[in-house]
Amino acid sequence: MTKRSWCAAALALVLASSTGVATASAATATAPDTASHSSTAKPQRDRPDLNGLRIKAVNSPNIYLVLDGKRHWIPNPATYNNLFRDWNGVVSVLDVGDITAGSALSDGAFLGKASGRPEVYLFSNGVKRWITSPAVMDKYYFAWNRIQDLPAEAVNSVPNGPYIS
Repeated sequence: MTKRSWCAAALALVLASSTGVATASAATATAPDTASHSSTAKPQRDRPDLNGLRIKAVNSPNIYLVLDGKRHWIPNPATYNNLFRDWNGVVSVLDVGDITAGSALSDGAFLGKASGRPEVYLFSNGVKRWITSPAVMDKYYFAWNRIQDLPAEAVNSVPNGPYIS
């Protein structure tokens, strides 16, 4: 599969999720019900101070990205590898469940930009989210070498989500 056809297929997946069309893998990729190993339920709260961290509960394989102060489940290693430089720096925390749960990232979420344009976006859950600066790319440990170059028309056709800053 060529890079361009892979990008088109990935973009189609993002667009399909925005119109409510689900693929078999996307339909089954739901976030785990519980991420906390504590015996009593604690209230969850937003943690914008943790934005950019990749976290996991001790003794659990589930990895989350803290974005907008919420934890967003990364559904599989392929999606993780689409976004991040490597597996270094994932922080194990005792009470992941204390952080408000956000929506899971889309299976196949990726980084992309319009050909000839500098703006980089996170494509997930049917929207594109502009990553506002190189410093933010680094804060989130996003992989510069995994940014997909896409036709401008395709990028422009995806609705904008909140900026990542």
